[in-house]
Amino acid sequence: MFKKILLLNLLLVFTVGLFGQSIKKINRNLKREAPDSFHVVFYTNKGEFEIAVYKSWSPLGATRLYQLVRSKFYTNIYVFRSTSRYIQFGITDHPELNSYMSKKTIQDEKLLQSNLAGRVAFATGGVNDRTVQIFINKIDNKWLDPQGNYQTYTPIGTVVRGLEVVREFYGNYQDTITFKHQDSVMKYGNIYLEKHFPGLDKIKKAKIK
Repeated sequence: MFKKILLLNLLLVFTVGLFGQSIKKINRNLKREAPDSFHVVFYTNKGEFEIAVYKSWSPLGATRLYQLVRSKFYTNIYVFRSTSRYIQFGITDHPELNSYMSKKTIQDEKLLQSNLAGRVAFATGGVNDRTVQIFINKIDNKWLDPQGNYQTYTPIGTVVRGLEVVREFYGNYQDTITFKHQDSVMKYGNIYLEKHFPGLDKIKKAKIK
């Protein structure tokens, strides 16, 4: 019994230590400024896709993505949403990190590019609520452009290679996880998805090219 408690305590200390390291890395990178343009390659179990990001399209959005990729945020995460219109990802396997980053919102920006097929934008839950989740349009979704009196789904870049990979991500669950289980995924990480939603495709890592 003593050994079991000791093991649990050591595991807790290790987990807290990893979280602390992740937060330090995130905070360091949140101070970085993105270049005017850059490319990000996403490595998945289905293959690679590459996006070109333009600061002129969305200064805050482009900078946030640059900071997150530099922090290795998009490592070992699932594409939890895949419909005929778009895919979405950005919940990590670390609940504490998910909670921490959910408070690091960035403001909305003027929409300069339409949500056409291949365009990449941050998902949002409302006004000035963009954080870390990314969606990629599989088709033209111009209905996502101006939303009322504010601009939420502002494209930050576009897929320049591998859109066919994006379109092949597992889509049997459609919007179910997004609207009914997202809080649980945020709280428990990958283990929740693996238990309740088998078959999802995974982003192994993302890297600035």
